[in-house]
Amino acid sequence: MEQPRTRDRIVVEAMRLFADNGYEGTSVANIEAAAGLAKGSGGLYKHFESKRAVLVEGVSRLLAAGGDLRSLLDRPGVEKATAADVPEMLRRLAKAGLDRLEQERDFNRVLVRDLDRFPDLLERARDEEIALNHRQLTAWLTAQAGTRRRDWSAIAAVLIGATAHYWLLRDIFGGEHPTGVSESAYIDAMSDLAAALLTGTV
Repeated sequence: MEQPRTRDRIVVEAMRLFADNGYEGTSVANIEAAAGLAKGSGGLYKHFESKRAVLVEGVSRLLAAGGDLRSLLDRPGVEKATAADVPEMLRRLAKAGLDRLEQERDFNRVLVRDLDRFPDLLERARDEEIALNHRQLTAWLTAQAGTRRRDWSAIAAVLIGATAHYWLLRDIFGGEHPTGVSESAYIDAMSDLAAALLTGTV
């Protein structure tokens, strides 16, 4: 199996260290050692001009990846699902949202810990991830609702927030949500609530 390129190793290991130790608590020498370079050799600078440049590259790669959530939401046009398919589609979206947050785990931790240091990266996360997903989910909900009038933008924000909050607490508490509610049960409950709004049963 081919080994990851040195540049890729630097990015992966740096993001992990930033997440675990904070940006300020991670030295270039730490990153070099984790990436298999001689610690303190300056080898990182053969690939990146600075520690911050490594972080920017890590964020850029993450935002470009998109994941399953983007593939579900980013479709040409917005298709209206059948009433029977809506709950399952909502479950798929919720699961993809949780998976995307896990994919973003290192970045999320960096932002929570060091967010005031990187306003430009916060702006990119807002525009290229959060706001984009919100617009697309709003469009999908609106298409499913047909003539039912609700504030689908606000409802999309509630669903995104609920997904993020579940993931965040589970991450903080070492992989299990402090309520003991399983991921599948949470997804079912959230999807059922959203489906009820879409079908006009509440």
